[in-house]
Amino acid sequence: MATNMGILENMSWILNASKGVDPDVLSSFDRNRGLDDPAFFTFVVLYSVLICFGAAGNGLVVWAVARKRSMRTARNMFIVNLAVSDLLLCLVTMPLTLMEILCKYWPLGREEFICKILGALQAVSIFVSTISITAIALDRYQ
Repeated sequence: MATNMGILENMSWILNASKGVDPDVLSSFDRNRGLDDPAFFTFVVLYSVLICFGAAGNGLVVWAVARKRSMRTARNMFIVNLAVSDLLLCLVTMPLTLMEILCKYWPLGREEFICKILGALQAVSIFVSTISITAIALDRYQ
């Protein structure tokens, strides 16, 4: 039990130390976050295009397999799994990330839960995509 308490004390020290960051470092960080206007505009347009085409394409894959019974094979379920994972990225995490990029700060205020869940959703979605691609490769290898 004492070991667990020591770990908690160390973690609280780390969290408290992050609150005392030098304001000069923060202002330098803010200046470095900015892109030039043409680069920023291009980035936002390309990111938006990726969101739209990614959501449309993956939605069509899920719709096609769900609509036609003959498409519901084990191999296609791996592809549907990959498409659903990519839909999660395109419809949930990418728009929130784009919103953060546009505002240049976390616009949802003190909602730490949403900030943390966004990172978790991105990680899980990329993990599921990687596993799905691996499963597709193994299935086709056999």
